[in-house]
Amino acid sequence: MSLISCKNYSITDDLIINGVNIYAAGYYIEGYPNGIQYATYWLNGDRFILGEGEITDIHVKDGTVYATGTDESWQAVYWVDGVKTVLQGNETSAHSIFVHNDDVYVAGSFANGSCYWKNGSKINLTTNADSEAFGIVVTDDGKVVTGGYYMNNHHSLIPARWNGTSRKNMSKPHDGDAEIYDVKLKNNTAVFFGMTMRSNNMVGLLPKASYWINGKRTDCNNGGTWRQNIYGGEGISGYADGNDIYVTGNIQHIGTVDPDGNPKEGEPGITPHYWKNGEIFDLPGGPVFDNYWVGEGRDIAIHEEQIIVGGWASFSQHSQVAALWVDGQLTYLENKEKYPSVIHSVFIK
Repeated sequence: MSLISCKNYSITDDLIINGVNIYAAGYYIEGYPNGIQYATYWLNGDRFILGEGEITDIHVKDGTVYATGTDESWQAVYWVDGVKTVLQGNETSAHSIFVHNDDVYVAGSFANGSCYWKNGSKINLTTNADSEAFGIVVTDDGKVVTGGYYMNNHHSLIPARWNGTSRKNMSKPHDGDAEIYDVKLKNNTAVFFGMTMRSNNMVGLLPKASYWINGKRTDCNNGGTWRQNIYGGEGISGYADGNDIYVTGNIQHIGTVDPDGNPKEGEPGITPHYWKNGEIFDLPGGPVFDNYWVGEGRDIAIHEEQIIVGGWASFSQHSQVAALWVDGQLTYLENKEKYPSVIHSVFIK
C-alpha cells in the first residue's frame, strides 16, 4: 500500500526545530459533515494518508514510520511505512505502538478484555472483565510493560500495569477510580500517565491528571477548584525528560447557565494544558465553539527544552482542528475552515 502525500498550505517552516522532524498523527475528515475520515500523519506540516480510519499512535525508528489505529472497517491494525497488518481478535482496539529490535508491539483490547500484540499476534492480559491496555513499552532487556485499567467486582476502575502478562494494581484515591492512558520509559523505568478521580460532595467524582513512577503517584494541580468553575483535569499522555515529568491533557470547566438553563455564550468548557512536575501551564486554544470546545493536548514531547504538544483546538466553523503547540505557540495543521481533525500522537526524530 502506497502513502498518499498531500501538502497543505505552507506552514512547514514554522515547525522545523533545530533540524529535527515533528511527526503528528491522528485523523482528518474530508467533506464534512458527511465526509470520509482518514488515518493521517503530518511530517513537519505535510500530510500523509494511510487510508480510511484513524491513527492513535506513531513511532519512528531508523527512518521507518510505524503507526497503529483503525482502518476503514474499524478493526485494529498497524502500519509499517504504509503497509497494513490486521491485528488478531474480534472487536479490537489499538492505542499505542512500540518497536524493540525488529519486533512491533501494540497495546489495546478485544471483545473479552485487554491485550497486546507482538507482530500482530494477540497476547491476553486481563480477560472476562472491562479492561483496556492503553500504553506499552519494552525495556532494554526485552521486558514488555503495559498500562491501563480493569474494572473489579465492586465496579471500581483500577489503574494497572502488566509486566508481561502479570498484573499489578497501581494506587488510586481510596474512594475513587483511576485509569492509566500512557506509558513512557525514563532510564529504562516505566512511567505511567493518566487520570484519578476522587469523591466530591458537589460534583460526584473530581478528576485530576496524574502520573506514577517507582510506585509513587503524583496528582497534578487543576489550577483551581470547582468553586472557581473548574470541574477537573484529565491527563492523556506524558513524557519524561531528565528529572522532569510532563503530562498533557485538559481542564474541564463547569460553566454557568442563563435564566433559561442554556450555557452562557462564550464560556469555555474544555481547555488545553500541560503539567510539569505536577504544576499546571495553560495553552492557548481557539475561540469558544458551541459554548464548550476550546482545545486539548493529547500528546507531548520535549526536544532540547522545547515543549511540543499535539492535540486539537477549536475554530469558528469546527469544534476540533489538528493543532501543535511549540513552546506554547499554537499552529493549526489543517485548514481551519474546511477540515475537522485531531492529533493523538507526536514523535520527534
